[in-house]
Amino acid sequence: MKPGRAVAMLLAGGVLALLAVPCASAARRDAAPREEVAVISTQYGEIVFRFFLDEAPDHAAYVKELIQRGFYDGTTFHRVIPHFVVQGGDPNSRDADRSNDGDGEAERRLKAEFSETLHYRPGTVGMAREADPDSGSCQFFIALENIPRLDGKYTIFGEAISGLEVARKIAGLPRDLKDNPLERVDMTVTLRPGKVPGVIDSLRQEEAGEVLTGPGKPRPWDPGSVRWIAPALVRQEGQPLGTELWPAVPLDFSVGDDGSVLDVRFARPDTRHAAEIRAAVGSWWFTPARYDGRPVKSRFSMDSRGGAPGPSAVPGTPLQPAEGIVPPATAVPVVLPPGAKPPPKEPLLRLVVDEAGRVADATLEISCGDPALDEAALSATRRMVFVPALSGKDPVPVYLNLPVKFVETPSP
Repeated sequence: MKPGRAVAMLLAGGVLALLAVPCASAARRDAAPREEVAVISTQYGEIVFRFFLDEAPDHAAYVKELIQRGFYDGTTFHRVIPHFVVQGGDPNSRDADRSNDGDGEAERRLKAEFSETLHYRPGTVGMAREADPDSGSCQFFIALENIPRLDGKYTIFGEAISGLEVARKIAGLPRDLKDNPLERVDMTVTLRPGKVPGVIDSLRQEEAGEVLTGPGKPRPWDPGSVRWIAPALVRQEGQPLGTELWPAVPLDFSVGDDGSVLDVRFARPDTRHAAEIRAAVGSWWFTPARYDGRPVKSRFSMDSRGGAPGPSAVPGTPLQPAEGIVPPATAVPVVLPPGAKPPPKEPLLRLVVDEAGRVADATLEISCGDPALDEAALSATRRMVFVPALSGKDPVPVYLNLPVKFVETPSP
């Protein structure tokens, strides 16, 4: 709905009040316009959203078509993250195989309909996609907070008008390392006429409300880096953990820079008593991880008895070099700036090399003693291209220690 339409409706309501004063109360009751809305029914309640027919006509029309065909019935919310989104609608999620949830699509892919006026606010409904902007198909997501970094990058085709608390409850369920709830959250989706508010929240832009995602998300603790100090569970001798009733299970923690538990994920989808375990460990307290001496939000693994601390096992987290992983191979040397001489010692860099062999992050572990050459090494390293590391036949992101070998610029 465009802003001008809302203004026109308000003016029309004012004229009606002047012409028919005795019916003013009835007019107010019927003032909200009626549109066709979508109703998502789950075991936790209903989420109802309106369509933005003017701003995203192709997306709205195709999603309506899918709903009318019963396409979404039996699919699940397969990706849920507190303070971010709940995502669902993948046909792959109908069966018990969780491994391909998030990979499915419908018959069509839709050309992006990005908006310059709509923003991601709590309740905004967007279309999930791959890297290609025109790859949206059937998977949709509902924003739980303000997420301005998604504005203009993911098509907005609707807005929840009720049931946002249901979406947030679903986002708070125990989930695995891929953010898939351990308990299936099936949906059926129908269309029905309904009254919609005269105000569209998605027209307002607000500051970000993300906690576990976005630029301020917890960083994976890197035990191979000298710049990190590990987090530690704070526990007085004899103090119960609250998890003694159940066997130890592997968990993935996100902990704030104040030591509080921000989030917990389960490494095994078949974990029993997950809700009780999560409630217990949610009250744990940590000495926060430190990076360069400063407390930081971090992500790491530990079991439900407070043992086996280690790096995060969430998919996509860089792996430590270990047996069975073929390390990446460099393809680009580091060249000294013109006129510079090799330093007395080599700097040591710590890289994150992604699945494609690109340098996702580069930090200085040991200085060569010359800040300008340290920065030159970092700058050159960020442009490097690597043969990706392999685990078996699969490319994986890894950490890599790189001693820098400066090469003098050859004379012309």
